[in-house]
Amino acid sequence: MSAEAQPAKIGAREQAACLAFAVRLVWRADRRRLLQVVASQLVSSLGIMALVLLVRNVFGSVLAAGSGPGAGGGREVIVSVVLIVAIGSLGGLLRLFASSRNRVLAAKADRHVIGTVLASATRAELARFEEPGFHDALQRAVFASRSQPTMVVTMLVTALQAVLTVVAVGSAFALLAWWLLPFALLSALPVVRAARAERNAGYGLHRSLAEDRRVRQYVEQLLTGREGAKEVRALSLGPALRGRWDAEYRREIDETVSWQRGALRTRMLARLGADALTLAVIGAVWGLIGSDVVDVPTAVAAVTGLFLMTSRVQALGAMLNGLGEALFYLMDLRTFAADADEPEAVPALPDRTSGFGELSAESVGFTYPGSPRPALHGVSLTVRRGEFVALVGENGSGKTTLAKLLAGLYPPDTGRLVLDGAPAPHPALLREVCAPVFQDFLRYKFTAADSIAFGRAGAPPDPAAIVAAAERAGAHMFLERLPRGYDTVLGKEFSDGCDLSLGQWQRLALARAFYRDAPFLILDEPTASLDPQAEADLGDRLRELFADRTVLLISHRFSAVRHADRIYVMAGGRVVEQGSHEELMAGNGTYARLFRLQALPYHDGAHRPLSHR
Repeated sequence: MSAEAQPAKIGAREQAACLAFAVRLVWRADRRRLLQVVASQLVSSLGIMALVLLVRNVFGSVLAAGSGPGAGGGREVIVSVVLIVAIGSLGGLLRLFASSRNRVLAAKADRHVIGTVLASATRAELARFEEPGFHDALQRAVFASRSQPTMVVTMLVTALQAVLTVVAVGSAFALLAWWLLPFALLSALPVVRAARAERNAGYGLHRSLAEDRRVRQYVEQLLTGREGAKEVRALSLGPALRGRWDAEYRREIDETVSWQRGALRTRMLARLGADALTLAVIGAVWGLIGSDVVDVPTAVAAVTGLFLMTSRVQALGAMLNGLGEALFYLMDLRTFAADADEPEAVPALPDRTSGFGELSAESVGFTYPGSPRPALHGVSLTVRRGEFVALVGENGSGKTTLAKLLAGLYPPDTGRLVLDGAPAPHPALLREVCAPVFQDFLRYKFTAADSIAFGRAGAPPDPAAIVAAAERAGAHMFLERLPRGYDTVLGKEFSDGCDLSLGQWQRLALARAFYRDAPFLILDEPTASLDPQAEADLGDRLRELFADRTVLLISHRFSAVRHADRIYVMAGGRVVEQGSHEELMAGNGTYARLFRLQALPYHDGAHRPLSHR
């Protein structure tokens, strides 16, 4: 076993907290069914206690009656047997009832737990997604949410039934042969210890494999997803990716085999030891029959009870350790979802129609988690109501990072943001007044109407506003021509679904920004996926389209920014120049150099003929 897969341990207090967390989850999922299951198990356990006492009564009556059922105790025997059958029948019906309720309870608990994970994941700040540890924690929480709730519900109910049965049979032992009770409990000790060791080692292995499983899932996505299918086939990546997937899986299998080999040996030895102790007790009881200590009816009832007791205690020990293993995973879930039930502290949000006056970045710096170098150094920038501001620079200069800070997606590490004179505004305030369109926009595989309406997801969809937003973004015509118009699902993986070209997807992202109707828009390369004519048309109309909004435009295309009120030039995570197009060209600095470099091919083409080979 690798060093990372050493057995994990969890304290008694943490186990109790995780158990309480599990019970709370199930209680919130469906308390009525939980109470029904518990009640049925309680009645079933009382029936087992009565069954042990009736067995003693039957044998006592038979021995007292002597020869045949017609003797004095015959009727009592028949009545006892009928009661035994009735109790067995009632127990069977209760088990069916509990099983039925338990299935629905498990499904509801599963929904509740997965919902808890999703709520916590969506509340996590964007910076957390830059941390490998966060992804490992999320992986383990997702595993717990999808595989453990049903197990926990089943184990809780089964463990409860076993506890009640042990109490019931133990009560019968107290009436019949109390001195056998410690031996029945001791017989479970080897099984419990073996199960605990297996549980700890298994969870340690699970933790060590979290990142390997994420790698394997990523490779599976590449091999099975539609987005990667084209390049995987064009580069013949299939065999190489399958080889990497197989290597990751082989490591998990090797670790699992090693763990299970040791666990199996320990379990077998524990079970043999427990059974040997049980046989020794039965032999002692057998040897005592006829003495003043044990009579025959009591011995038969005691051996029957011992068998029930031992099997139940051993099952309970294994069940509690299995429950303990589930609690290990639920500890991951509990840790990840610690704030899921707490109301998110969000300040009063502004009215969209009121807009905002000014947003400033004052000497802000930012470093991505895990990155050796800052992405921004002392950047200052201001955008005011109604302004059209541009941000330009080479790749990696920090433009998109700065936009993410202004949009409330990351807090600055140094410096501060100021919104309408208020320093350090809550990120929710920034997100509410901003409508970003990033270059790597998402392609939502829902209906076209849904994709646009996501711009204002907290409000009921407005069909008229959806169409108006699409018209402003130049998307209405191609959306209207889809098989089901705006109700067409945008994804060929789904029935009657259609796909869009990259340029059409970009127009849909713009429509989403229009629909959001926020006073401040951040447009990160909004024309990058358009053809030259569409790019030129949209570039010329950007200021007109957003005349009633404040716009921060990020673009590599200098022709799109030359009419901006103010242009900020970034290099190496800093603002190195600012001013209008005319001022920056007159300054003959970085902006002028980049502008001339971009324009050079077009000027060369106008004066120099194509070479021939």
